[in-house]
Amino acid sequence: MSIALSSTPSRKQFRRLPAASGFVALLVLAQILGQRGFPESWNINLANPVNDVQGWVRDNRGQHWLFTFVFEPFTWIVDFGLERTSGFISWLPWFIPPTIVFLVIARSGKYWTAGFAAFAVIYPGIVGVWEQSIDTVSLMAVSVALSIAIGIPIGIWTALNKRAESALRPLLDAMQTVPATVYLIPVVLIFGIGQVPAAIATIIYALPPIIRLTALGIQQVPASAVEAAKMFGATKRQTLTKVQLPLAVPSIIAGINQTVMMALGIVVIATLVGAAGLGQEIMQTVRMLSPGRGLVVGMAVVAVAFVLDRVSLAVVVAPGEQRRALSRRKLALIVSALFVGAILGRVIGIHEFPFSWGTSFADPVDTAVNWFRDTFDVVTRPFNDFLVRDVLIRARRLLNETLSWQLIVIAATTLALFVSGWKMAVTTAISLVFIGVTGMWPDASKTLSQTVVAVLFSILIALPIGIWLGRRPRAEAAVSPLLDSLQTIPPLIYAIPFVMIFTVGPVPGIVAAVVYAIPPGIRLTSLGIRQVNKESIEAATTFGATQRQVLWGVRIPLAMPSIILAVNQMVMMVLAMAIIAGMVGGEGLGYRSVEALTRSNSGLGAEVGIAIVLMATILDRLSQALAKRMQAPAAL
Repeated sequence: MSIALSSTPSRKQFRRLPAASGFVALLVLAQILGQRGFPESWNINLANPVNDVQGWVRDNRGQHWLFTFVFEPFTWIVDFGLERTSGFISWLPWFIPPTIVFLVIARSGKYWTAGFAAFAVIYPGIVGVWEQSIDTVSLMAVSVALSIAIGIPIGIWTALNKRAESALRPLLDAMQTVPATVYLIPVVLIFGIGQVPAAIATIIYALPPIIRLTALGIQQVPASAVEAAKMFGATKRQTLTKVQLPLAVPSIIAGINQTVMMALGIVVIATLVGAAGLGQEIMQTVRMLSPGRGLVVGMAVVAVAFVLDRVSLAVVVAPGEQRRALSRRKLALIVSALFVGAILGRVIGIHEFPFSWGTSFADPVDTAVNWFRDTFDVVTRPFNDFLVRDVLIRARRLLNETLSWQLIVIAATTLALFVSGWKMAVTTAISLVFIGVTGMWPDASKTLSQTVVAVLFSILIALPIGIWLGRRPRAEAAVSPLLDSLQTIPPLIYAIPFVMIFTVGPVPGIVAAVVYAIPPGIRLTSLGIRQVNKESIEAATTFGATQRQVLWGVRIPLAMPSIILAVNQMVMMVLAMAIIAGMVGGEGLGYRSVEALTRSNSGLGAEVGIAIVLMATILDRLSQALAKRMQAPAAL
């Protein structure tokens, strides 16, 4: 019996030996016979037909039916909403918006939240960006409203129609994988540059979460509730409106929350296509290299997002939630008082914001960053030189001058085959070759090397902290507000101090990407550690395992799916920072995407966008497949 058992592994290893030997031989042949760097003669020049389409769009924008009957009406709706919203908010006296926000949120009984939200409304005025905040509020309000108006019906449709869900799922997956920059490229091609294209890009970017969570909420309604409605003779429409939608409200609220956060994430980047508002102010802080001013203006963006988020949550009543009933008389009195206050404010002349401290109180932040740069220059400069000279340049040479492109494709395809199966392997091979034939291979290799470095640093920082916090609930509760703040600050703000510390180049973008990617990595790792089955821990403790043995032998193995997903999220966050790295002197696809947007080169934008999408898709799918493979221990 023991002989049979001991011989089984060796037989399996023996059977795998020819395959492994063949694979190694194939890699050696690919390296010896292959070509260093992707051949330029294979470039299909995808930019040319895209630029031809751009020229056709410019020539036919005013006469073709597609623009006359489809794009222009939608553009008019968005433009009308932006102008009316901005005009109405600008007309209101400064004290009316915070009053309205306070009353809306206070109706839910959350008076402290209402007071803080009212202060958040006036914060942009205090720091001198009141007018700019109105433009941003208008952009976000119209974009979020249209995203909700479009997304909820689509979510209902996909929840009730399995074929529609199956058809839209890959598209939604791709939309949530693609960095925000990619959305701007086709929007600029069709709609040009300005506030309206920025709003349309924001609408498209913010659609996936509201669609997904609306569908999820309806699908999770208990079947017994639906069956009970049918037994009482309810039609499909009545069942939907009286049973399914009310019970799906919590999920829909979460979708609205995520839509607001997604809209916030593209506000700054949308300035590249002409969006006005706080994003323009943040771009100026990059040119001025003022981290203090950038932090102050960035907090104004966070304040806008906080207000929109809390107001949207307060407007929708969740099932079972108790609120004070507001009679029509009280509602009429409140509306009348607000109307009279607005008229009096305009007549008396107190409609403009009365004071502004400006951003002078942010000077200590600039002083602190300058002190850090001058004091620790003996550390930061060698670190910058080491990262550029000994890591990034060597990685670039490895991918473009040392290894053949055939070897890279074969190795990546084999990894995909082992992790996810033959479909992902074929997808990986085709995607890598397509990146090469679009001429983006050198830029993609630069972005890949920067992404790998940033993800490795993020893993080394986020995973230990997440594991430590997962076993200490009080410490996690204390750190949670800091992580929330880090996830809501516009990503460009992170890059400003690091540009001052490390100078312009790829390093500030890498360090900023690490800081931006750490919060979700910490959260997911901590969640995985915290959700480990208590029975498994007690069993290990009963058998005499020490705390260290429980951690390495039980907690971390059972939390591995969450840890892999944490790595997945950090990879996606780092890729989302690619364009920010391009703005601060980083090379690769991020810089080329900035070049395409600023020069209105749709052809280059299409090539860069496709390369970013394919790279993000490969990394996302492989990490998700690896997370699924790691779920086996959790089932034991």
